[in-house]
Formats: sequence, C-alpha cells, structure tokens
Amino acid sequence: SLLGSTTISSDSILNSLKSAKENKNIKAVILEINSPGGTVVSSKEIADAVKNLDKPSVALIREVGASGAYWIASVSDVIVADPMSLTGSIGVLGSYLEFSGLLERYNVTYERLVAGDYKDLGTPFKKLNERERDILQGKLDLIYNYFIEDVARNRNMSLDRIRSLDDGAFYLGIEAKENVLIDVLGSKETAFNITKEKANITEAVLISF
Repeated sequence: SLLGSTTISSDSILNSLKSAKENKNIKAVILEINSPGGTVVSSKEIADAVKNLDKPSVALIREVGASGAYWIASVSDVIVADPMSLTGSIGVLGSYLEFSGLLERYNVTYERLVAGDYKDLGTPFKKLNERERDILQGKLDLIYNYFIEDVARNRNMSLDRIRSLDDGAFYLGIEAKENVLIDVLGSKETAFNITKEKANITEAVLISF
C-alpha cells in the first residue's frame, strides 16, 4: 500500500510505484491515501505513474483524500472510501503573505530593481496591481482546468458534472458516493477484496512500501 499515514516524499512514492510495476510477483496495487493534497507537479507525477502501472489499482481513502490526493485516487480503477472520510476539494490554491503595509508602518522602502516588468511578480514586499493579479489568476485557471479535465477523464464523467462539484468543497465519503466521486464505501478489507477481484486472484499477501 502506498501513501500511508506518515509524511512521505513524492520521490519515494514514485520509486515505490516503479518497484511495484517492475516486480512480477506484485499483481495489483492498493493506494492507501491519507492526505489533503500537495503541489501540482508532484500530484500529476504520481497520478501519471499510477496510470502507467499496467496493473490493477485500487485507491483507499481512510480519512482524507482531497485536492491533489484525490487527483491521484481518480486515476485508480476503483476508489474505496470510509463513509466518514473527507474527499474532493477539487480546485487549486495559490496564496502568499504580503508585507507592504508592514514595511510602510516601519518606514521601510522596497527598492524595485528589475529587468522585465513581471520579474518580481508575487513578491511579498509590494501590493499586486490589477494586471499582476490577472496574470496569477490566469495561471491558476490553467492548472485548474487541466486538473478537472483529467479527473473527468479518469472518472468517466462529463465536464459539466465535474464542474458542478469543483468549488473546492470537501465531501464526506457518503456524499462522495452519491456524487460518483468514489465507487465503494468500505474499509481496508473492502479494498483488499476488490483488489484481488481486479487482479483475478483468490489468495494474496499485502506488502507495504
């Protein structure tokens, strides 16, 4: 099982997926997920690795599988979630602290020396102007559209259906089941049994990565 309850780097997860793919004795993979998400690139890299497993995969959301973590889950053949788990949160967040007011209060000046009008875009030392805000929002919108389009493909759902659920809200497992964001309500044992069925085997041993 991957993506367990402890913090783990994306590189470690990718290495584990690679090992699972190359090991002929491993017939299927359970992605045990407990995560509110992560960076865009890391989430995409892991999702791509799951897509390329060439083996059955089942995602198990025990407590939280949201945002980038849900993106990864959506790639699996089946998503199992606890009825009280939190999932969804389909959206993209971009934020930073802005200190310009604090600098002004203490009579500190931000001396802007740039070659390229947007070189210091997003610096915390000055307020965003309207054009800069539009640029940053445009980048978030591009990422967001890529995210929801991939989830729609993975879940075999229409974009209109996904867009009705893409306001960034969390859903309990029982709500996610009603909205087709997950497939089955259940536990680790449920995921184990479904994975065996997907791999067309009756006996199996779980190996943790």
